[in-house]
Amino acid sequence: MIEPTIEGLGNVPSSPTLVIPNRVDLSALRAIETALGGRDRVAWMVENNLRPDPEVMMYLSQSRSAGFLYAIERTGTEELVKMVRDRQVQGRHVVLLCGRPGQQPAAPTDIPGKMLSFADGSKLSALPIYVGMYRQELSGSIVTSAPYDRLCIHIMPELKPGPSLSARVRGAWMEAAAEQINDHPALQNTLPQAILQSLTQHPGAMIIDGVDDSQLPYRKLLVYALIMAEKLHKRVTNRRLGIILPPGKLATIANLACMLAGISPVNINYNDTPEDFRYQVEQTGIDRFITEARFTHKQQQFSWPAPRDLIYIDRELADVSTVALKIRELAIRLGKTDLITGRLQNRPQQPDDEALVLFSSATGGIAKGTPYSHRMLLSAVMQLSSRMPLKQGQRTLAAMPLYQPVGLLTGLLLPLLHGLDVVTYPDTGTPKRLCELAHNYGTVLTAFSPAQTNTILQSGKPEHFSTLRYFLVAGERIPTELAQRATTDYKLSLHECYTPAESALPVSISASTPAAAPGTPHIIPAAQSGTAGAPMPGMAIRISDLNRPEQSLPPTSPGLIWIAGSTVIPAYLKNRPDATTCMRGKWLCTGDVGRLNADGLLVISGRKARFSKIDDDLVPHEAAEEALCRVLNVPTADGVRRLAIVGVPNPRGIGEILVLLSTVHKHLVPQDLITVRYGLLNARYPASWAPSRIIPIKSIPVLPNGKLDYPLCYRGTCQQLGIPVE
Repeated sequence: MIEPTIEGLGNVPSSPTLVIPNRVDLSALRAIETALGGRDRVAWMVENNLRPDPEVMMYLSQSRSAGFLYAIERTGTEELVKMVRDRQVQGRHVVLLCGRPGQQPAAPTDIPGKMLSFADGSKLSALPIYVGMYRQELSGSIVTSAPYDRLCIHIMPELKPGPSLSARVRGAWMEAAAEQINDHPALQNTLPQAILQSLTQHPGAMIIDGVDDSQLPYRKLLVYALIMAEKLHKRVTNRRLGIILPPGKLATIANLACMLAGISPVNINYNDTPEDFRYQVEQTGIDRFITEARFTHKQQQFSWPAPRDLIYIDRELADVSTVALKIRELAIRLGKTDLITGRLQNRPQQPDDEALVLFSSATGGIAKGTPYSHRMLLSAVMQLSSRMPLKQGQRTLAAMPLYQPVGLLTGLLLPLLHGLDVVTYPDTGTPKRLCELAHNYGTVLTAFSPAQTNTILQSGKPEHFSTLRYFLVAGERIPTELAQRATTDYKLSLHECYTPAESALPVSISASTPAAAPGTPHIIPAAQSGTAGAPMPGMAIRISDLNRPEQSLPPTSPGLIWIAGSTVIPAYLKNRPDATTCMRGKWLCTGDVGRLNADGLLVISGRKARFSKIDDDLVPHEAAEEALCRVLNVPTADGVRRLAIVGVPNPRGIGEILVLLSTVHKHLVPQDLITVRYGLLNARYPASWAPSRIIPIKSIPVLPNGKLDYPLCYRGTCQQLGIPVE
């Protein structure tokens, strides 16, 4: 039996309180019992249809512990509160015990939301306790039951009574989980150390090139990466190096070679404008770039640096002799890779050192440089693999570019660190071939944007996706029509990801509805319509007032979304001036508005910039756009934007007006505004959602990741209406 570690013993109050651990087994139960003052100071409450495991129930029976059974469906709230108070009057802390409901892997708690709600507004205080169960290895480290190697118990400060007590308990659990994961032993390594260990343990895993079906085993991948790292060590003096390559074996070798040489790779968006590219070069200070000669000819629209600044990886590797390859293969077989890598890095790397740099897609107008540390990236892989368990021998399909966080995570880091085969393809614009690759190689995980997903589904058949267990959709919300079509026509569940650029890991991922566990009807949902799914394990979420960020709100109240955890950046590149407003200690403001619902699922309402105050109503632009699409019968499943709401200063007075940018309206007539207004009213939408102007437009400006380019829409609308732009 594992001896647990306990933190926060000083938080146990002297007066009896309601104690709510997120989960228990026998080891945790005994530790909690001791921490609360012993058996005579504790009473246990157990829901009859969700009893703890037999080992716990046997202990309670044999030790004749005080407590009571209840039925959540039949016991009224007042009666249940009275039962708790009766035990507290006896001088006992009342501990809520729970069994195993149907839930997703690495779920934060075993307690369904409705089992906590009885305490809301009951004048009961609560003591949250977070029980964390972990395995030592990186893959699937976060578990919800034995076997495990580490059992960590964190007693949080007591929470005052209130109408949102259950939501605040969940918030406390999330914060404790984030702290515990940050201290996991697997995160004390650096990224190249962890990848080296994985590649030597899984030499037979491979990269499969979807262009020609060629295979590169990880053993040879490591050989080429070591050779390239030695070349970079001799020729590159900068601590950062640009990589301009699509997904594939060369991009994998380039990134791994940089890491082995102690250089931070900066994966460049090869679809960027010259201005964006120059900005990224200035921000990072990079002066050399790895690419492929053939790719420079294919991507001619890109603003390529001078040839003297380019390192052609295909030419560099073509010159490698057979003798050099064999020498390094022998070193790998003998376990002597540390002798090679040790002399490549000018100084030893630490877990919190910069590992690589990515740039956001300029949602706020200017791209943000986000430096990710070794700890952040290892933690992202650990948390994702805990939520979405994969086995060695399974395959992922990687076509999303590596300059996007989800593409980097699922197409590079996850396969390399877990010994998974990865099927790569350099172009998301060839949907028929992507369908063939998913089917021919039996891939289980992939990631695309909503627009790409729609195109792929249109080009495929249900059998193409029969093995895809995790189809991640990132960058934008999944249109309801697309999600329904995927489920109905293709028997495919799409997993929506909420992906702020400031986190190496999606903040939340929706998942398939879990099946009920044997012996209980209780289920903790992993997704619901209108939500972005459950927060990832180790991700903490806080909600603040929209206009006063320093004032926290109950997690179930709409407000600004703040995130914290081991995958969240502590600062932007070059300390951007806006960092002071969006970063407060360990918390980072995403700029999005949302809340957690009663089941702990994240509901995203939209960007803060995409809300307008119309009279006394706060109008969410994205919700208004969805409503207008329904009213005007505008298709949304293909991911193409045809409508966009923009809030601009009222040219006739104080406040704002809503303007509809529309590709549907070719020639505007006055009747169109009346049609839109009454269409919204008849569909029972607020009158404040009706636009005051409609501007016909050929296309809606979007960013490379598919998100609306709102700053450009705003400036164009103001210019069209003659409104000065601040």
